[in-house]
Amino acid sequence: MAIRCPHCGSPVMIRGTRWECGWCGDFGAISSLHPSEKAKLMQAAAPTIQVTVTVTDTSDEEAPRNFSQSELEDMVHRWDFDENEWACRDLLIAAFPEAVSSWTAEELEEMDTMDLLSKTGEKDPEAAIDMMKLLLDTVGDKLQEKEVAYQFLGWDMDGLLRDQFVQGPLLQRLKTDDRLAEQIFRCACWDTGQKMLYEACDWFGEPELKEKLRNLAEKNPYFDGFD
Repeated sequence: MAIRCPHCGSPVMIRGTRWECGWCGDFGAISSLHPSEKAKLMQAAAPTIQVTVTVTDTSDEEAPRNFSQSELEDMVHRWDFDENEWACRDLLIAAFPEAVSSWTAEELEEMDTMDLLSKTGEKDPEAAIDMMKLLLDTVGDKLQEKEVAYQFLGWDMDGLLRDQFVQGPLLQRLKTDDRLAEQIFRCACWDTGQKMLYEACDWFGEPELKEKLRNLAEKNPYFDGFD
């Protein structure tokens, strides 16, 4: 009796309390399967499958677990936070242990991604820019999806784009990092933070960079002006 993937419909492999799809690569807890597929498991006569359903209801399934950096990167890349809604923040914590070392685990637990980026920018703008770049690189082409672009550029990173303490080194980075410039100015989002970063070119005396960013923005279908 084949248990099918809720995403692509292909048969999946049952491994303990979890399932894995060999076709699309998706995976998850048995509880995430469609009701019809869970019903197959409960009706199956094989003892191993009956044990699997029983284990699903134990407290172990709901116990918090730590994710590796590669697992967190995969979640962010797929933009799938079913297993960890704080994957973006936790990825930054895992990837930049020195930058976050001044906070306790309890303090980090109280922060969201925006808090962590903004607070890091206040004391170490270069580290905050590296954090920003990691997230943008990890999510990749999904920056052309409005939900993803607005979450990052319109919310999580908005404070960094507005902060003059971060704007200076960020503008210097944009002079040589064309990919980062495109990620910020040609994603599926056009918001106040990007406009303020563009205007900061005047404050920091960067007319050539300002022209470069203008050209990028004007090629963005979401661009609606700098005012």
